[in-house]
Amino acid sequence: MNSQGEVVKDYLRKYQTVSSRKIAALIMRDIPGLFSSTEACRNSIRYYRGAIGDRNRNHLSSESYIPKIAMPEAEDEDYEPFILPADCYPIAVISDIHVPFHDQDALEIALERAIDIKAKTILINGDAIDFYMLSNFQKDPRKRNIRDEIDMLKLVLAVIRKAIPRANIVYKFGNHEDRYDYYIMKNAPELYHLEETHLDNVLGLSKNKITIVQNKRVIRAGHLNIIHGHEYQFSISNPVNPARGLYLRAKKSALVGHFHQSSDHTETAINGDVVTCWSVGCLCGLHPQYMPLNKWNWGFAEIHSDDGMFRVSNHRITNYRIV
Repeated sequence: MNSQGEVVKDYLRKYQTVSSRKIAALIMRDIPGLFSSTEACRNSIRYYRGAIGDRNRNHLSSESYIPKIAMPEAEDEDYEPFILPADCYPIAVISDIHVPFHDQDALEIALERAIDIKAKTILINGDAIDFYMLSNFQKDPRKRNIRDEIDMLKLVLAVIRKAIPRANIVYKFGNHEDRYDYYIMKNAPELYHLEETHLDNVLGLSKNKITIVQNKRVIRAGHLNIIHGHEYQFSISNPVNPARGLYLRAKKSALVGHFHQSSDHTETAINGDVVTCWSVGCLCGLHPQYMPLNKWNWGFAEIHSDDGMFRVSNHRITNYRIV
């Protein structure tokens, strides 16, 4: 067996599921000069795969014949983070507005602060709408219907756009936005094929130049990871505080909404890296009918960049004042 054949067989054993053309490119890159051309290399690969016909295949022993393994095509879905641009700072993060159960004054305070810091990015970090009637919990039929909720959220988004016309608005869908998709998938799956039924189109987000982040994707602002909070299969809520629960799952600096509480947790890694996680307060009513007693607080966050390092200010709103 010549050296070319040994090399080809070695690569075929390593890359049995890879196409002959790609293997040829690897060999030409790794061992230049072994073959006169990529096509000559590919022909040798096809020979040892028994792909040149029965006559040539009969000349190969069972040990020399290395057929390609034809794996079925997978249906794996891409899961890539949503990367905010380097010039996205300052970022104002508002979470859990829960229209139509929002607190008007708390929301206005958060937006006024965003204007004061000249925020370049407004990140609506999930649960901007409640979709009360689509929940699996016991519902009060006297509450607002879906049409009313959608119309009110449209007004809120229009107000945000008008108040900060030049900002980049990013809307990450949370578990309450997911209620809409899950309802359609369960009760009218045929309609889900129509783009007109998708929530971003129903809300008219493109009209207000709002970018959506769906499918539980992580948002990254530099080295800070931002999620709504429902992305992990099991809750990250923690008896100490949600930020510590987030740290135990993420092990990286991260920020979360979802829990309606302002908290932070910092630990230093063995290599000296300082890791901090934050949970951000909500901007909805604090005493809902289903859970009037809770640990919630109003709040929002702002993220700045100083010499390439991010800085988070996690604000509470108490008695309608930022503290």
